[in-house]
Amino acid sequence: MCLAYNIRVFSAGPHNEPVGMVRFHLNENGIYFYRLSVIPEEQGKGIAKQMLKSLEEYANQIEKPTILCKVRMTAPKNIQLYRSIGYSIYDEEIVHKPNGINIKVVSMMKQL
Repeated sequence: MCLAYNIRVFSAGPHNEPVGMVRFHLNENGIYFYRLSVIPEEQGKGIAKQMLKSLEEYANQIEKPTILCKVRMTAPKNIQLYRSIGYSIYDEEIVHKPNGINIKVVSMMKQL
């Protein structure tokens, strides 16, 4: 059961322009995030890690000890990013999309 949906937008640069965003929702177990993205010209600068750190701080404030996500297996750089900051894989599955496309994903988790 989802308790709340949220979007966080992250800004940087001389004019404080939006450079990234992450969608997430709260549930009984913790925070589940999805659609984390950083604009291409700002990728590789640690912004995604900063976004996740901010999400972890928020999770601690609201006493949610777990952060979860699913990552496409075709995105090994994303899997490595999450592993580098303490996430671990706890499941693998194939997600069946309504359009007939099947996507292999790993479920990842970090205990705070």
